[in-house]
Amino acid sequence: MELDKFGTASDLQELLAVRDSIDELVQRGAPSDAMVPRAELRDQGDGYELTVELPGVTQENLEIAVQGSEVIIAGIREPETDGELVFSERPRGPFQRTLTLPSNVSPEGAQARLASGLLTLYLPKS
Repeated sequence: MELDKFGTASDLQELLAVRDSIDELVQRGAPSDAMVPRAELRDQGDGYELTVELPGVTQENLEIAVQGSEVIIAGIREPETDGELVFSERPRGPFQRTLTLPSNVSPEGAQARLASGLLTLYLPKS
C-alpha cells in the first residue's frame, strides 16, 4: 500500500505564516481597547428609534449631534474607582460613533433617554 504525501514541513511553515499574517491584519483593524458602541435602528414610520449600548457612560459624559441623516454620539467612559481592578474586558476612555440613517431627520422634536446603559433616541424624519 502506498501512502499519499499531503504536505511537507515547508508547506506547513508557509500555511502558519499565512495564518499569522491574517491574524495581524485582523488585530490592526480596530484596537481591542477602543469602545465601539453597538446600535440598533428601527423605522417607526414618522421617525427612527435608535438604541445604542453605552454601559457605564453617564449623561454628563455624553454628547449627541444630529445633522441631516447623520447622528454623532461621542463621550467618555470613566474608569470605576472602587476596589482594585483584577480583570476587565470593558473598554474605557473616549469614544465616537457616527451613524448614517436612511433619510434626513429633524433635530427639532428629537428625544433622548439614557437608562440602564442604553441610550434611546427618537429622531423624527424631515
